Amino acid sequence: MDAILNRRSVREYDTSKKVEYETLLKLCNAAEAAPTARNQRSREYIIIDDANQIEKLSNVSQGARVLKNCNTVIAVIGKNKEEITTPQMQDQDLSCAVENILIEATYLGLGSCYIGIHPLEDRVKACNEILGVAGGAFTFALITIGYPKEQSVFYDKKKFQDDLVHHNRY
Repeated sequence: MDAILNRRSVREYDTSKKVEYETLLKLCNAAEAAPTARNQRSREYIIIDDANQIEKLSNVSQGARVLKNCNTVIAVIGKNKEEITTPQMQDQDLSCAVENILIEATYLGLGSCYIGIHPLEDRVKACNEILGVAGGAFTFALITIGYPKEQSVFYDKKKFQDDLVHHNRY
């Protein structure tokens, strides 16, 4: 539960340290452990540590500028909707995968920040072009991954409030 409660969007990283590839695979494994509608396996991942690729991706949107402060990104890719069993549920599948990456990164002591790409077509098109995503697949999200410049980014903050919960009816 601590990883869930302490997860924060980290926007500044110690770029002198690289996250090991095995650790990045653990993050992708955590993503694939997330639920999918009818077990449709509707997602794939691109691990990006090439500085030129990251620089290009940082220009996709104002929110993506945070990529200039990191040296590793995971792109969450949606498979072609025509090739999966329940395409109308794919966005939920992809969102669950993103959340699992964010939580596992926190658990491993890494920072992360989610950059929304889909459903904004200009962002999707730009990312797809940069990353070579084709064939009806699409870039759903980018996630920065790295060692935070400051460990104080992980703090316990009570977000939950009792008035958010309703019983039996809204």
